[in-house]
Amino acid sequence: MEDATTQDPVDERTVCLGPVVSRAGFMMGDHPGREWSDEHAMAWEGLLEVARRLRREAEALLERQHGLSVSMLGILGRLVSTPDHTLRLTDLADAMGLSLSRISRVINLLEERDLVDRHACPNDGRAVHIRLTPTGLDRAGAAQETTFQFVHREFADRLSDEEIQVLATVFSRLLGSPAGPPRPIGADDTC
Repeated sequence: MEDATTQDPVDERTVCLGPVVSRAGFMMGDHPGREWSDEHAMAWEGLLEVARRLRREAEALLERQHGLSVSMLGILGRLVSTPDHTLRLTDLADAMGLSLSRISRVINLLEERDLVDRHACPNDGRAVHIRLTPTGLDRAGAAQETTFQFVHREFADRLSDEEIQVLATVFSRLLGSPAGPPRPIGADDTC
């Protein structure tokens, strides 16, 4: 009989990952004749679990070090990327995949922290522009560096170049859209 010190490490990994694989069965049920192997389940649920874990860890790190959520940094990062650090509120909502009410709540928090300010569009009184403040620019840069280091440490450094290429290929195919590429932020701005 083998003792615990001589067990195959693959068996330990399988035991550890068992709950992740089981979740696929809970979500999709058990149907005779359905082709769904443990590898299928691990690929699907593993993708979801890794995304959840990395998102939670990134969120905690950003909050602890910079007082920002991932959504807040997404907004600040989009503002950083524009020449005048300004975007229409509706374009930010579209780019972030958030409703106007949700993005307005996040913008309120950023405004309270003096990271952004709002101003009316000079050409369209109905439109609101969000502008990055100098404090926001500094905070965004520091938080982006923290995120870069986190992504390298927790993701990229744990994969080979070949694995990264495979993931990039697979995700590019899965995220591809027959409707064409996404519209760039602010592509139809008149203001």
